[in-house]
Amino acid sequence: MPIDLTVRQRHFLKSKDKKILIEQFKSLFPGKEGALTNIITPKSRIEWIKLDQNEVLYAINNVLTFWLKGDRLIPLLSYLMKHPNPFKFVKVDQGAIKFVSKGANVMRPGITTIDPTIKKGDIVTILDPLHGKVLSVGEALYDADEMEKLGGGKAIKCIHSLTDNIWAFSKNFD
Repeated sequence: MPIDLTVRQRHFLKSKDKKILIEQFKSLFPGKEGALTNIITPKSRIEWIKLDQNEVLYAINNVLTFWLKGDRLIPLLSYLMKHPNPFKFVKVDQGAIKFVSKGANVMRPGITTIDPTIKKGDIVTILDPLHGKVLSVGEALYDADEMEKLGGGKAIKCIHSLTDNIWAFSKNFD
């Protein structure tokens, strides 16, 4: 059961801080620069939000978009469910949907499609096979070619799902 998170600090970023953040985004998501310019521009209103438990979120134009987890930016389901998915992805079979959307790690037998550009450690979105809807966000444990060859086992570690504290917080964000 998710615990309630409370906002401890929040403020809008100044222009110079936005530019730094945009460069940070580009370095964290190489090859996705074009997609990132659709998410964040110099004119975007970017809000930095610090929650208790030292969680940091970024809201872009009043939509929770990224979660700073350690030194990684995790795209949030609250953004991905409303906008086209610009990130690396895998699609899972129908049988895996229920488990993956509740935070289960993605096992290789449940993967039907693998983005060929995935590298070990990349942040990937996990999609349903029919509509391409985002179910959760995870970290690739293998490169795409290695993942293709796997016969079984865990391929993607779940980081963000419909059952975590960040999702629960995003439903009531204003």
